[in-house]
Amino acid sequence: MLLRQDIDIIKFLQQVKRCRDEVLFETTEGDRLNLTSTLSQYVFCSIASHPEYWTDSTITCKNTEDYQLLTDYLYERNA
Repeated sequence: MLLRQDIDIIKFLQQVKRCRDEVLFETTEGDRLNLTSTLSQYVFCSIASHPEYWTDSTITCKNTEDYQLLTDYLYERNA
């Protein structure tokens, strides 16, 4: 799933805290940030301040039920 560009990053990360398992931010270069980690959240916030760097990056939830918590912040790539 892709992350919407017009989101409130703080609210998004608050929702991530409610998730049961890992939520990964994966860049187009193959880097992965576990957004349940405070250090990764810090790096993510730096990236998020420049949306042009994360337009094609994806969010992956290890627990599929966690996608429901993040549904307001994500969208699927058009086929």
